[in-house]
Amino acid sequence: MVTTADPQHLVLAHIYAAVVKATGIDTKVRESVDPVGELDTGIASVAPGFTGGVLRQFAPQQRPSGDAEATYTAMIAALPAGVAAADYGTAEDRPAVAVPATAVSVSAKPTLAGLARHCDELAHAGQVGQGPVPIARIGTCPTGNPRQFTGTGELFAALTRGDIAVAWTSTANPALPADGVTVVDDEKDWLPANNVVPLYRRNELSEPQVLSLNKVAGELTTGELATMTREVSRGGDPRRVVDTWLGDHQILLR
Repeated sequence: MVTTADPQHLVLAHIYAAVVKATGIDTKVRESVDPVGELDTGIASVAPGFTGGVLRQFAPQQRPSGDAEATYTAMIAALPAGVAAADYGTAEDRPAVAVPATAVSVSAKPTLAGLARHCDELAHAGQVGQGPVPIARIGTCPTGNPRQFTGTGELFAALTRGDIAVAWTSTANPALPADGVTVVDDEKDWLPANNVVPLYRRNELSEPQVLSLNKVAGELTTGELATMTREVSRGGDPRRVVDTWLGDHQILLR
């Protein structure tokens, strides 16, 4: 099992390592700067990924669809010949837009379609780091060039103070504040899909081992991924964090 040092990927790697180990083979988690590249060259057997991210890696000219199934299908077509994918999961880390909780009606959750009627707010946005936002337009509103912040704490502090009207984030961002911020509902799936997916070296895993990876797809939720990532980001041991989740779900007993 190979993964980057990113806490989110470490969580996924330890989940996949545990379910494959339950089939009767020894597994170890190892860090690498290019996990998918190691799958392609045969150095590693399994690596965690996200559908949209993997698609952009191998087909940078192709923008992921907002539809999870379509993005997964496009990703499969773009994979190197030596790499295959198990089922994608319901857990995702899709791009998202957050607004101050004070701007939200008590009777209705804000939606992207509703936000698209207020282009001035979308133009007054912030994000962490440089680079373009995931899509150039939301409805008829250009997303423009958001104000750049050095970290998520600074970004969300600016949002709650009213220095910016919206913040670009993602659905499984472990730094999303519990209070004061609301993620806007992407009810029309305008933003690119980015679902959890295990990748593996083609012809190297047995059918029971691939099926063990598929078990995770319907069990892990976006909220659980964010919670475990937060714990690991704060210094928690990823194997212990994952062991607690595995015990709660009894996934190794099925």
